[in-house]
Amino acid sequence: MSTAQDASLTIEMFQGEQQTRFNQPVLVAGVWQYLNITTTLDFDDLTLRLYKGITIPMGERNETNYYEWSYHKNAAVTWSDESGYGITYIKEELCQKSNTLYSFCIGLNDFMPNIVDYYENWTAEISHGGTSVEAIRIVVEKPKSGYSLSKPTSIIFHVDPFTVMDATGDNFFKIGNIGNIPMNIDFDTETYPEVEINNMNQRLLPDEIITHYVTIHSKSWPPGFKNIQIPLNGSYPQSYFVDTNATVTLYTSFIIDVPLLVIYVGHSNYKIEELQGTGITFQYVERLSMYEGETRDITAYVSGNGAVTLQIWADEKNLSTLHFYDSGTETQSPITFTSTNTSERLIKVTVRALSEGTTGVLTYQLTTNGVTKTYTTQISIGPPQTDSEGEASEPLSIMQLVIIGIVLLVVIYMIIAYLRNKKR
Repeated sequence: MSTAQDASLTIEMFQGEQQTRFNQPVLVAGVWQYLNITTTLDFDDLTLRLYKGITIPMGERNETNYYEWSYHKNAAVTWSDESGYGITYIKEELCQKSNTLYSFCIGLNDFMPNIVDYYENWTAEISHGGTSVEAIRIVVEKPKSGYSLSKPTSIIFHVDPFTVMDATGDNFFKIGNIGNIPMNIDFDTETYPEVEINNMNQRLLPDEIITHYVTIHSKSWPPGFKNIQIPLNGSYPQSYFVDTNATVTLYTSFIIDVPLLVIYVGHSNYKIEELQGTGITFQYVERLSMYEGETRDITAYVSGNGAVTLQIWADEKNLSTLHFYDSGTETQSPITFTSTNTSERLIKVTVRALSEGTTGVLTYQLTTNGVTKTYTTQISIGPPQTDSEGEASEPLSIMQLVIIGIVLLVVIYMIIAYLRNKKR
């Protein structure tokens, strides 16, 4: 706000957006704005002039250097454009007065040269009855559009197979409005119902930066990878612009590229392998640790439509296989079954770690639709687990407690008998 002795002035757009430059109010050419004038007295008529520089042009007046509007309480037309140009640069229906507040909804022709960050120093002069009430310095800027985008290459999501759940991405992105016009940002939620982006479908003010987080609403998806590239739609509010040739181009919407959304549908800490051209997906653990002598169940998952043969073996030097299970039923390797894309086939192998300081290898060879792929689980084997502390802390059995009790009684009896004989 610029303040003076007899009047003050604020400039704002349709939703109250205000800007300053050099601590002076900014008026953007080609855009409808409210010039709100507050006076110390209540006038029945008021005149508002905008002109380039600090004095009214003495020569030719045109849309590049001079505008004039008036308020007349008792006139047939209360709010009017007195500039005398081919079109009027006032929206009478949006102007209003409340006590000593006069709101002129006016706009200037976008006459300025196409130079980045171009501006001019102008004066807003308020007068009553031919007498100047106040002259206030303002800055008139050329309409400026543009946005900044700070983003990673992709945002990663992890979703459990065949599960309806919400997953939050591992990163975020930021969009900023580097222009001097409010900017709308939205995306087609009907086309992408599984994607939710916060702070979306709203108006971004000049110089405002908003951080956006993405949530995926999974739809009970089968294992595998899903990539989603969402185009955000950017635009400028058409109702803000004065209909001049220079500003019509800003009506056009534009696309803002956001990070690629990469969705991993699979079990946590499992490697996901899609066998190209087969429709089969295999999940397994790439690495884990065991100690010498430990026995453990290691699971793998198969999904997708097709006949599958899965052969599994260990190196038998550092690691040995003990049992094989297909969906809970003990079996032998190779395991043959028909996989479906509506559920997962759980394959479990019981293994035993043999030698500390070595790496055991569990190998899977999967064959389907004429394609054979081999995968391995690398197992780092550590020293045997010590259980000395566990043995020390094991509770005594009932028989042990009885024997200890008898021994204590015998000892106590012998001590008492000794003391009696000594007194004699």
